[in-house]
Amino acid sequence: MAPKVATDGSGRPDWRRPALRVGLETALVALVATYLSIHLTSPLLVALLVVAAVVGSIALLFRELDRQAYAWVRYASNRAQESQRKKRREREKRRRQRQQAQQGDRRADGDSEG
Repeated sequence: MAPKVATDGSGRPDWRRPALRVGLETALVALVATYLSIHLTSPLLVALLVVAAVVGSIALLFRELDRQAYAWVRYASNRAQESQRKKRREREKRRRQRQQAQQGDRRADGDSEG
């Protein structure tokens, strides 16, 4: 099941909440990495911790970008389907109007002959 995505008033996916969330999560990762690196004495462990923090932050960013891209694709797909439904309804309406006009012409031809 797809995760819920915040939308703005028009129904388009909103980027502000995900951006804020990624920023806060990245800040949390950076703070935890900083806190742990202060208490570590080995430069190798500090380097590994920094690399892990950077990789984790990038993973968080790409996860949210993936969700946002999926939300935009879903939004565009829904818009395209709605547009196709609208065109189909308009075609059906024109077809019915043509049929009614043809039936009206036949009745008028039948009345004029009699």
